[in-house]
Amino acid sequence: MTAWPSEHRMQRANKPRGSSPPGLRRHRSRSGPSDLWGPLPRVTVRQSAGGTRDAVQMDRMSAQDRLMAWSRTPHAPDTRDLARILLHRCSGRQASYVHGLGLEAGALAALIDVHFPAAAVGWTPGTCFSDHVKRLGGVRCGCAGVTAAVSREEGNSTDDWLLREERDFRDLLMRHRLENDASALPLADVIARACLENDHLWRSLGLADRPHLAALLARHFPSLAEANTRKLRWKRFFYECLWAEGRPVSRSTVCDACLHQAECYDGTASGSISACPMKASFAG
Repeated sequence: MTAWPSEHRMQRANKPRGSSPPGLRRHRSRSGPSDLWGPLPRVTVRQSAGGTRDAVQMDRMSAQDRLMAWSRTPHAPDTRDLARILLHRCSGRQASYVHGLGLEAGALAALIDVHFPAAAVGWTPGTCFSDHVKRLGGVRCGCAGVTAAVSREEGNSTDDWLLREERDFRDLLMRHRLENDASALPLADVIARACLENDHLWRSLGLADRPHLAALLARHFPSLAEANTRKLRWKRFFYECLWAEGRPVSRSTVCDACLHQAECYDGTASGSISACPMKASFAG
């Protein structure tokens, strides 16, 4: 039987049989052959005087809550951050390169299988996972209905430059990955792709704030995270590490055309080797 809050038990006892009190009640999790999405957590449902449910149920839960409900480890920091990243970044072929997730279909499927296995039901690898989750709540990913973007193989010199920047970021992260960390490789791919977008990195990843990004890097790329002693913005710090390793300072960066460039570099031009506090640590 459904468990009613104590204040509603008395109301229910005084009501004619078949009537329902207004207000909130608890609806137990449900599952069954017709429930493709697996067992649900308890959710609060508002019931009108006429008995029609008009508030949050599984099909109206936020995409974040829905994905966390399908997780094997809903309280783990990686699960929380991955949920936000996978919902924010588009993994469909329609996405423009800089807004894509950055993982091949097989790598994404493996990541989902580890962290959100129940969420894979009904999802076709190669299509947008974010859209797959969001559509249950009547929301669609920004890629829905968009014609497929030009592939990087069909791109021009600008695309080649972006590929080089992405490779530099990925290689830097992998040089500082935690040993035997299975999550480091897919995370390096995703973070490197997000670095190409003209925004703060934590926002490009869809994380809650900058401290969440710092904690994510500390868990999987600890030596790199620890080296940012001046608490620089992360994308700037990545570039300064690359300059210290010998990257030509004259080469264009993705920060050059970003609206936040002045905010992140404090008036110092990007590419200035004098602005690189890690030169001694990373050089030679």
